[in-house]
Amino acid sequence: MSMSVFFIASGLVFLVGFTVRDVVMSRALFAFAIGLLIYGGVSAGMDFLLLMWGFLALFINLGVIWREMNARFTTPLNDDELALKRELPGFSDADFRRLMKLAKWETLDAPKQLTEQGVPADALYYIVSGSATVNKSGTEIPVGDNVLIGEISFTQDVPTTATVEAHAGSVLVKWPSKKLHKLMKRKSLKAAFDDLLAHDLAEKLAADETRRQADGEAGKAKTA
Repeated sequence: MSMSVFFIASGLVFLVGFTVRDVVMSRALFAFAIGLLIYGGVSAGMDFLLLMWGFLALFINLGVIWREMNARFTTPLNDDELALKRELPGFSDADFRRLMKLAKWETLDAPKQLTEQGVPADALYYIVSGSATVNKSGTEIPVGDNVLIGEISFTQDVPTTATVEAHAGSVLVKWPSKKLHKLMKRKSLKAAFDDLLAHDLAEKLAADETRRQADGEAGKAKTA
């Protein structure tokens, strides 16, 4: 077979690898594509120096695969983290463990203010269980568990749009904004996080619509 056949086949495998979110699977496809190039190069009598660059790229991809597999299977999750993982299914095992390395868990003995309206948030919170009160320009809105707090300030780098106070007994996960932004450089993690933000926004919009409808019906009842 000519070198061009291996080159075309390798290019196709590379393209497939770029579409795969999972890091291990993507890198495995890259390694396979590089292997095709090396095999074709050896068959065609390619220059030794070029082959060495191919082997170097192959070993780098195998190293990344080993690192990812090691991160996935050597760091056990505790019961709380496993429960949270079920609520955040969009993250791969490795990416979820990265999130947990940055996370600080808090169980509140007393109410705690998480954000202040008009002030940039220095952390992103997730209410695992419990509840909080959102105060936006004097309007108080109750929220329950499984919601993000401070996500607008985090994603858009703007001051927070509301003051949020978590209630006593709530269990929170806290991520420092600066460190989390660095972690978002990983494409797979950012894609999963963007999905989480979209789901969180949809849930909040649905809850707001339900409240507006309830307030409207209450107002009609008063005037009837």
